[in-house]
Amino acid sequence: MSPHTAPALRTGTWTVRSGRTTAAFEVRNFGFNRVRGTIPVRTGTVEVRDGAVITVRAELDLGALDTRNARRDADLRKPNLLDSGAQPAMTFTATGARRQDAGWEVTGELRLRGTSCPLTLTVVPEGATRVRATGTLDRAPLGMRAPRPMIGRYVRIVVEAELEPPS
Repeated sequence: MSPHTAPALRTGTWTVRSGRTTAAFEVRNFGFNRVRGTIPVRTGTVEVRDGAVITVRAELDLGALDTRNARRDADLRKPNLLDSGAQPAMTFTATGARRQDAGWEVTGELRLRGTSCPLTLTVVPEGATRVRATGTLDRAPLGMRAPRPMIGRYVRIVVEAELEPPS
């Protein structure tokens, strides 16, 4: 494998190790501050057939969102933002994946608050069973109501996942 070619994956269903997987985010606050936080990944799978990624699905636990500021966390869980009391899960489902450079480009749909928006992730392997996925989410299509100066429109996402290979 050259350093610019995505590795072939073993056929089967790879499972996300939830205790060893982190979904982190970063968003501008008041135009210049950056707020960082994490959302635990409850479950996730990557289905591989003949070395190609066929499906990717992940579910995140919005009720356990953590920005290291309890008041901010409570505000983010309110109905006008994440509404985690009514809908405690956020899901990502891939609609396509293709090899690109040293990894994959995974396109899909992020569902939150009963609506969805497109999300593209760049996924790079970091060892035999670890991957790092990065992308930028436009929160506007999700109907989150907050003035843009308070919370930026674009949210940077970084997922560090450890995968259990198929048996």
